[in-house]
Amino acid sequence: MYRERSDLTLRIGFALDIGMIVLGFLLAYYIKTNWLPSEYQGLAQIQEYGWIVLIYMFLLVGMMYLTGLYTFGRTMGYTDIAVNVFLSVAVTITVLTLLLFVLKVQTISRFLVFIYGIVSWALLVAEKSALKSFINTMARRGVTIRNILVCGSGSIAEHLIESVKRRPELGYRVLGCVDVDPGRIGSEVMGVPVVGIVDRLDDLLNDFSVDEVFFAIPSHLVQNMDKLVYLCEEVGVRANIVWDIYKPSIAKTSVRNFLDMPVLTFTATPLQVGQLMVKQLMDYVLSVAGLIVLAPLLAAVALAVKLTSPGPVFFSQVRSGLNGRTFKMIKFRTMVADAEQRKEELLDQNEMSGPVFKMKKDPRITRLGAFLRNSSIDELPQLFNVLKGEMSLVGPRPPIPEEVANYERWQRRRLSMKPGITCFWQISGRNQIDFEEWMRLDLKYIDNWSLRLDLVILLKTVPVVILRRGAA
Repeated sequence: MYRERSDLTLRIGFALDIGMIVLGFLLAYYIKTNWLPSEYQGLAQIQEYGWIVLIYMFLLVGMMYLTGLYTFGRTMGYTDIAVNVFLSVAVTITVLTLLLFVLKVQTISRFLVFIYGIVSWALLVAEKSALKSFINTMARRGVTIRNILVCGSGSIAEHLIESVKRRPELGYRVLGCVDVDPGRIGSEVMGVPVVGIVDRLDDLLNDFSVDEVFFAIPSHLVQNMDKLVYLCEEVGVRANIVWDIYKPSIAKTSVRNFLDMPVLTFTATPLQVGQLMVKQLMDYVLSVAGLIVLAPLLAAVALAVKLTSPGPVFFSQVRSGLNGRTFKMIKFRTMVADAEQRKEELLDQNEMSGPVFKMKKDPRITRLGAFLRNSSIDELPQLFNVLKGEMSLVGPRPPIPEEVANYERWQRRRLSMKPGITCFWQISGRNQIDFEEWMRLDLKYIDNWSLRLDLVILLKTVPVVILRRGAA
């Protein structure tokens, strides 16, 4: 029954989204043709935009699926809904604009596409927030309640029951607790009665209208756990096991099917597969867009580097990427051609703590190179690294292998996520913070990663670069 309700909610949400996307275009077209000054009102006939709406619909629905907007249930907050819809619309608009550019379509108004994005975002946020509010209201009124039995009466069970009571909008009702000790029957756990023992679980499933069973009993106290799970499976009741063997301090836990075997996985990196896919798509789309828009600037800088100092235009250096994979990071050359050979004689003047070499008045930096570094223009060629999949727009800065060899164990975890062009370090003072704080900022990024965080960092990077805060 729950599966049927979930599928129905998904279908309703999908149908409403299609309606909002179509309505969004009609409103955007009306706004542009009626509310804007006459010089901005020129448009092709509305029927000529049909294929644009279809592509927009296909891309946007796919992006919303990847960001979890069709599976958020009762757990995603209103702010998260607004942010995830914004990210989905932003990626969709960017892809659609690039498609129009590549196909050289001149009859479609780019400004209308922009208005379409704003209007559809507002409509979708309103629709999904209303749907979430409706689901929460139904849960509070008991219409969509999920009845659960908690197998356990100790601290694990207490924590589970307390969490369920604290979040009534999730729509769970604890019918009772099931213990291994018959003497506990009739007592209470956090106000919930102990209604039976684990050995008689089959009878309890017949006596109560149960949707789910949560096994919150320490594993060493339960005999034949597999048979209990099979019992739930046999009667069509969802079984959940609250794991108690190992409580990781950082790693997140997930269960996956590996070669037809259920495997419990602990990972200290983000588990949001859909959002990570969106992050990778955003990297590709925005790096292509950046390279196209910045092409004149890149060409001008390349020419200036070539004319002002002997040597190659680009400087490539082996860096450590995801989980220690090495790649060649490229940037505009800002030093003399033999800078690497001269590094040894300057090591005693290193101004950065830890295994990183930084020197404010490095004699190897050319005059143009100093400007390129202060303005961060020298980093722009790394968009090619992003396009190749070696880097991301946002992520810990890629270190050189020699630095990694001197890392402490806890510092190596910063390699567990793909390196990026910008991160907390860039917006927190760059060369004004020490090495250890830099490492902790990178781990803070990994532990708190979300698409919203990436967006915040990208937006904060812009004024930092323009004002040259913390630049060496």
